[in-house]
Amino acid sequence: MKNIVLNLILMTFLSSCSSNTELDNSFSTNTSDVNLYNQAMIKLKKREFEEAIEIFTELEIQYPYSPWAARGQLFTGFAHYTANEYDEAILTLSKFVELNPNHSLIPYAIYLKAYSYFERIPDINLDQKFSTRAYEEFSELINRYPNSKYAKKSRKHITKLNNHLAAKEIKIGKFYQSKGDYLAAIKRYKVILKDYRKSKLVSECIYRLIESYTSLGLVKQSFYLYKILEFNFPKSKWQKEGLLLVKKFNLNKNLRKYRKKQLDLDKLKPLDLELI
Repeated sequence: MKNIVLNLILMTFLSSCSSNTELDNSFSTNTSDVNLYNQAMIKLKKREFEEAIEIFTELEIQYPYSPWAARGQLFTGFAHYTANEYDEAILTLSKFVELNPNHSLIPYAIYLKAYSYFERIPDINLDQKFSTRAYEEFSELINRYPNSKYAKKSRKHITKLNNHLAAKEIKIGKFYQSKGDYLAAIKRYKVILKDYRKSKLVSECIYRLIESYTSLGLVKQSFYLYKILEFNFPKSKWQKEGLLLVKKFNLNKNLRKYRKKQLDLDKLKPLDLELI
């Protein structure tokens, strides 16, 4: 995965920034900062990351207000990233974003920062702090720059993260449920409905909620959740399993009917689900 990202970035940026003749003419008189920048880019293209970082750092020290120093910050982050120095990459890229809020390469910087978290997504049995941070950074990019090409890439990563983080919540919820701690289980399942409603695990999540509510004897809530499950996932495995619970516990006996807007997950707000 990293090689794909690396090649994309190299093709996009390095080929257009590796020689004096290809640089913006407005900076042609700044031979010193231009030369330092080009020296660093040559090192970067050769994958000599430590040397590239040293030259970019020298460029920033000598010419802190040069636009090439700003680009140097960005590519210092890139060099750290490709050298698997993710924390250093995140720190450098955060600095670039903070100091250059209107720079044209901000979307790329946020994307690479998010990817520095994304590269370290752990198994769902482990702590998910990197997954959560990647989700937050990709979401920020999409919100701030929805038309950026990096926003399009970020949406694909968000899909994977939605499923990954939802799977973690399902696992924890099922653990609590198996211990008879249904309230704790319900709390974890509702995190999925609130934060990861686009994940492929939503139908199972609703079914697990029905299980937990029936275990607590909450008939009305169980039936309402089944109707939501039936409306949104009519042909799923979990709808069929839910129907068995409805029949087993007679959940639909003398209970109200619901309007479409009360059942459609796309129209239900997080607060609506919290009240169930």
